Amino acid sequence: MLKKIYTTVCSIWASFAFMFWVVVAYFAYLLVSLVFGSKKDKEFLAFLYGFVGKLICGSMFLRVERVMHTSYKRNESYVVVSNHQTMIDIPANVVGAPEDILFKFLGKKEAAKLPFFGFLINRLCILVDRKSEESRRVSYQRMKEEMANGFSIFVYPEGTRNRTSEPVKAFYNGAFKLAIEMQKPLVVNTLTGIRELNPPDNFFSYRPGKVYAHWEEPISTIGMTLNDLDKLKAQAADLMKKRLSPKD
Repeated sequence: MLKKIYTTVCSIWASFAFMFWVVVAYFAYLLVSLVFGSKKDKEFLAFLYGFVGKLICGSMFLRVERVMHTSYKRNESYVVVSNHQTMIDIPANVVGAPEDILFKFLGKKEAAKLPFFGFLINRLCILVDRKSEESRRVSYQRMKEEMANGFSIFVYPEGTRNRTSEPVKAFYNGAFKLAIEMQKPLVVNTLTGIRELNPPDNFFSYRPGKVYAHWEEPISTIGMTLNDLDKLKAQAADLMKKRLSPKD
């Protein structure tokens, strides 16, 4: 009973802290937009990730340790894929990301309905309605355009949170197809320890703690074709499973 009360209180506080800083970011973005239009979106996104993201995680008492297994080129565009397990993955991914990769999330269109938060992600992320073929086509084309503009693209290839007992769910093709067609490196990012802090089957289950964000060596797609799609997906899944597997 005490544990349940503790996690419920922590969950309510984390939700409040998240929304508070989202509202602050919302008004900051309105101000920047009024002065500069969309010209400073890239700088604002870097500010959102590097400063506001840390405030959100700090307020939630969520510690994210970045574990770099390689380094990245600042001027390169990557397709980043990550495991998706909890409600707190996004702030953890943001804070755990290296400074050399500035990415835009691919998110669900439903998120745009959320107050304040929806406004921000509708302008700073790429949204898709997976049930709509036209929406998938438009979002896919926009991802290509954003990569051409110098952004990386961050995708949860499982589509939704993994509520199964498996380390990862089956992957959708989109992120891997994008990397191959753009001939851009694929980067695997794996969050470990986060499921224990926020089990995916209970919203009011959050407790403060520490998670690890592993960043792997980029997988080159130069010379790959869509015939290599399944091979690329398997390679990414294997890297995630390696990080998520209990150590002996």
